[in-house]
Amino acid sequence: MRNLLGFLIKISPLLLFIIFETVAVVLMVQRSKYHSYAIISTSNSVSGGLLDASNSVSSYFSLSSANEHLSEENSQLKNEIDLLERRLSEYIDSATVKALRDSLQFGSKSLIHIPAKVIGNSVNKLDNFITLDKGESDGVMPDMGVICSQGVVGIVSTVSEHYCVVLPIINSMSRISCRLDSSKVIGSLVWNGLNPSYANLIEVPRHVTVTVGEKIYTSGFSYVFPEGVPVGEVAEAELKDSDSFYRIKVRLSTSFYSLSYVDVISFSDSEELKKLQKDIEE
Repeated sequence: MRNLLGFLIKISPLLLFIIFETVAVVLMVQRSKYHSYAIISTSNSVSGGLLDASNSVSSYFSLSSANEHLSEENSQLKNEIDLLERRLSEYIDSATVKALRDSLQFGSKSLIHIPAKVIGNSVNKLDNFITLDKGESDGVMPDMGVICSQGVVGIVSTVSEHYCVVLPIINSMSRISCRLDSSKVIGSLVWNGLNPSYANLIEVPRHVTVTVGEKIYTSGFSYVFPEGVPVGEVAEAELKDSDSFYRIKVRLSTSFYSLSYVDVISFSDSEELKKLQKDIEE
C-alpha cells in the first residue's frame, strides 16, 4: 500500500498535467467553433482509417469464401453453356451446330463440370499428387479430367466418398495427348521431374515446323479431355540431324504453385467411349 501511495505521489505532477490539459481542451472545444470542427474532423479521420483497416482485414479473410463461390458460379455457367448448345441443336441444322461447337473453347462433346477446391498439393517431387474436396458423392469418378481457368491440371486417380486424388501433369506417370496449334500435329506431354513450370512434348516428327511461343492444346483423342483445353506454349524446340523427332520444352499454362480451385470434367458419353476403347485394346 505504501509503495502504491509513493508511486501516485511520484507521478502526481503528470496526472495533474493530463487533467488540466483535458479540461483545457474541453473548454476550448466548447467555446471555439473552429477548434471544435478541427477536433471532430481529426476524430472522423482516425475512426475512418480504423474502420477501413478493419474492413481490409475482414475482406482478406473472406477471400477464400468469395473465390469458392466464384468457382461454383463459373462451373455452373459452363454447364449452362453446354446445355444451351445441345438445345440449339434441336432447332438449327447440323452444319450450324458444328460451327457453334467449334467456336467453344472446349470442343464439341457434352461436358459436365464439377467445381472443387484443392486441399492438398505437392510440386517438388518426381511423382506429385493433388487432393480435392470432392468425391463419389459429388459425382467424381476415376479417369475424369481436371482443369482450371489456366488450362490442364491432371486426371483423377483414386476416389473416396468425399475426396479424390489427382495425378497432375507434373507427375512422371502422366502422359497426355496434345496438339500443336499451327500444324495440328499430335504429340504426348510428359514430365521429367525437374521444374513444375515446364514439361516435354515428345513424338513430334521432324518434318513439322515448330516455332517458339506456339500454343499447345489437348488433342481430344480420349474420353478424359475434350479438344482445345490449353496446355502451354513452346519454350524451346531442338532438332538434331540424327533425330527423327523434336525435343520440345513446353512452358505449362497452369501454375501449380498457386492452384486453389479446379473443375473436374466428364463427357456425358465417357463410359461408352471408355468401354469401346477397352474392347479394342482387348
